[in-house]
Amino acid sequence: MTETVDNIELDKENVEFYNASEFVRHTDKLVYLTGKAGTGKTTFLKYIKDTTNKNTVILAPTGVAAINAGGVTINSFFQIPFGPFVPDDSRLRTTATGTENSETIYTTFRYRDDKKEIIENLELLIIDEISMVRADMLDVIDRILKVFRKKPYLPFGGVQVILIGDTFQLPPIADNEQWSILSQFYKTPFFFSSKIIEQNTPLYIELKKIYRQNEQEFIDLLNRVRISQVNANDFSVLNAKYNPTFSGNGSDYIILATHNNIVNETNLTKLNQLTTELFTYEANVTGTFPEKHKPTDHYLKLKIGAQIMFLKNDTGEYKRYYNGKIGKIKELEEASITVVFDDESEVEVERAVWNNIQYSYNKEQKKIIEEIAGTFEQFPIRLAWAITVHKSQGLTFEKVIADLGRAFAPGQVYVALSRCTSFSGLMLKTQLNSYAIKTDPRVIEFAQNETPGTLITEQLNTGKADFYYKKSREDFGKGKIKSAFEIFKRALKFRNDIDTDIFKKFIEVQGKRLLNFKQKDSLLMEQLELTNNELSEAKENIELQTKELNIKSTKISEQNSSLGLLLEKTAEFENESERLKKSLKKVEKKLSDSLIKTNGLETKLKKSESDLNKKNKENQLNKEEIERFKNLKWYDKLIGKK
Repeated sequence: MTETVDNIELDKENVEFYNASEFVRHTDKLVYLTGKAGTGKTTFLKYIKDTTNKNTVILAPTGVAAINAGGVTINSFFQIPFGPFVPDDSRLRTTATGTENSETIYTTFRYRDDKKEIIENLELLIIDEISMVRADMLDVIDRILKVFRKKPYLPFGGVQVILIGDTFQLPPIADNEQWSILSQFYKTPFFFSSKIIEQNTPLYIELKKIYRQNEQEFIDLLNRVRISQVNANDFSVLNAKYNPTFSGNGSDYIILATHNNIVNETNLTKLNQLTTELFTYEANVTGTFPEKHKPTDHYLKLKIGAQIMFLKNDTGEYKRYYNGKIGKIKELEEASITVVFDDESEVEVERAVWNNIQYSYNKEQKKIIEEIAGTFEQFPIRLAWAITVHKSQGLTFEKVIADLGRAFAPGQVYVALSRCTSFSGLMLKTQLNSYAIKTDPRVIEFAQNETPGTLITEQLNTGKADFYYKKSREDFGKGKIKSAFEIFKRALKFRNDIDTDIFKKFIEVQGKRLLNFKQKDSLLMEQLELTNNELSEAKENIELQTKELNIKSTKISEQNSSLGLLLEKTAEFENESERLKKSLKKVEKKLSDSLIKTNGLETKLKKSESDLNKKNKENQLNKEEIERFKNLKWYDKLIGKK
């Protein structure tokens, strides 16, 4: 069944691609995947990332390469200090000797617990653009994985490693000072000179099917440039493209130069020559996004008429542009930019988002999770009258002006020429000669190690057998007998190990384990029987207790009924009591009023009694006076005596 990844249709007819994916899916083999420009190395990486079930981390040597691959840089993930490491480096030892230098791998790499979990649970490590990774870096990675995974005798600590790249392209960077140190321990700065690769030869698979160029003669010419086997006729064909005055004005040509100063000067000059208004677009950044990893300018300066290059593929339905496509600015708005192409078609471009990926380990899922540590939002374009050959690696262009007069590194000319999708779209700013086309002879020697097709099939079957036997052993160890047996049957399809000493030893060990399981089973059965008896007794006790509870429950129900009646009566009594209380309050009030009135009457009565007493006294006095007056003699009365 045909699958489509990154606009490329994949099927089993692409044997190398299919075999490489099978090695990743069903083996733990170390693989080096290479291929000429346009054979789908990046597509393979995306395919594996989308389909694998293994705990995977993707790394690359540079920030731009890491962002394009959907991963992180080697140095940031492993926290490797910049600078060279040597095999007996004190920073890589597990224990310190002496008192002068206490450095160890644990003091050099102070990983947090979450990073340790990721490393411990890692199953698949993919390193993209491996040609730019120095030998010592790969040995450091191997050492870290061995130590922190506690598997010192397994290459890369038992992690499957897939190395993707093309050694005929740009080499690793090692300046004179660094190489003066490293050359004492390594034959070359290339990854294949690392100790781990010298001791563990990877499967060397080269992708053959070319998706990018459509001209066979140009493809053949590029292949000869790639391995520095260019003849006089080839130089004649190439230098026929030489035109030092050709500027490409009015068309979508891009200049590929060997040095940054040429590129910056060209782009600035071209931009200043435009008389249109200058627009500046500021990027939106969230979280953490290192400056050196930004795919385009934070402050993007553009003018109408400026030549630009797209930095992302169009994810829309019509796929109108791709990473590396050239166009010109037609309109500049705050929220969108209109770009026009050579064929006069137009596309309205909006801001795009790049993610800065970090990895974490989910304990519940037992899975390494990609997390977004930060985002960079900007229009997915950059000024592109010129870019460096170094930054062009991995991109393709329809029209290229190659300025290679100052080519200084092996593979530089090949990378520049192979960026162009057709010979007709290629122009040369400087003539090429045999001195400009450099291929490191050590790379050519390493390329002779490609694994033959017959051995690939044999190694694939061996790898699958090893992989399934290993999984079977793991499941046996976990007590998953049924699963282990099913995986074991799958392993037998690829290799019958039944008669081997290793398998016999394995069966013997597993037999002992099963016997132990059986003995444990017997003990468990005895314990289970005792437990069952105890449970039976407990059941009888529970039944008796249940009966007693039922009787008590019945009594409680009756008591509850009586209680209910009492509660009803109590409620009636409470109501009657309330009524009586209210009546009593009324009587008390009346009594209180009567008492008040009585007190008033008593007061009046006392006053009346007092007045009466006074009157009685007065009457008595009057009586006495009258009596006395009656008793007076006539002569006393005559003289007025009283």
